[in-house]
Amino acid sequence: MIAALPSRLVVIAIAAVITVALPRIAAAGRCTTGLISGGFHCGTCPDPTQLPSPCGPDEEEVIFDLDKPFGFDGTTTSSVTMRAAAKSPCGAGFEKTEAVDGYMIGCWGPPDDKGCRALRTPSNGNMCLRINDEPLGCPGDCATVRTGQIAISNAGGADRQICPPKDETTCRSTRGDGETEQFQLWIGGLCSTNGCEITNPEMPDEQSPGPDTCTTDWGATLFGYSRGTVGKASPPGFYHWKSGTFDLEVTDGKPSCGLLGQCLGAGFRSPWTLRIVGTPRPGSNVPCLGADVCSPLPDGDPGCL
Repeated sequence: MIAALPSRLVVIAIAAVITVALPRIAAAGRCTTGLISGGFHCGTCPDPTQLPSPCGPDEEEVIFDLDKPFGFDGTTTSSVTMRAAAKSPCGAGFEKTEAVDGYMIGCWGPPDDKGCRALRTPSNGNMCLRINDEPLGCPGDCATVRTGQIAISNAGGADRQICPPKDETTCRSTRGDGETEQFQLWIGGLCSTNGCEITNPEMPDEQSPGPDTCTTDWGATLFGYSRGTVGKASPPGFYHWKSGTFDLEVTDGKPSCGLLGQCLGAGFRSPWTLRIVGTPRPGSNVPCLGADVCSPLPDGDPGCL
């Protein structure tokens, strides 16, 4: 018979178990089936027009599509560059860039006395990122493992301020001081599904869960915060008033699971670069600037907020 532990050691042991278990519970909670992001998502993102509106009575809902070029330069598009860890089967230096599409639902707040507005990014399904699905292409057995993933938001985002531009040649938004040209967006967390099976080779979007399908938690994703630290590089974001579009980028760790995770290794060791370019969907009203040259619509247009 095992001798009874002293009561003090029992308390320490229980505390240690709780300390170890809590992060696992919290991480698993981001992908629970009680959320829109919960369960497996294969093939396509949810239809954002069928989701309950997350905006309050004094806010205006906007759907940004992530599959169109940035309005400022007409060429920059949403993408992700996945990188392999040094000791992974794909090996050090391997990277794969794929197109990204999907949507983001935002809630425009009313303007303040400076003409600034908050663009609130709600949680639970109001952002979906779909990574193009094709063979990974690194050497060996990982060559045919597929890159496709669907990541859906499941934790709250911070309200981010967008103020009128100071430069009419770029029409780039500023922060509250009217000088700093920067757009920030904080997404609290996403749940990513990968390893889905293509059920119809002629229709790649027709997918269903298979034996390798799994979900993994992406933690907070901070666009435009310019921290500059290793693995968290995030250049200042760009909201373009003239077109109502935005361009955001961040390089940080993105974990994977299943065969894709095995092939690429630990994401935090070789951070991915994620870029999203958002364009207001037709029918979405946009903030305007009256007679200013950077206003997306003429003064008094019904499409203005």
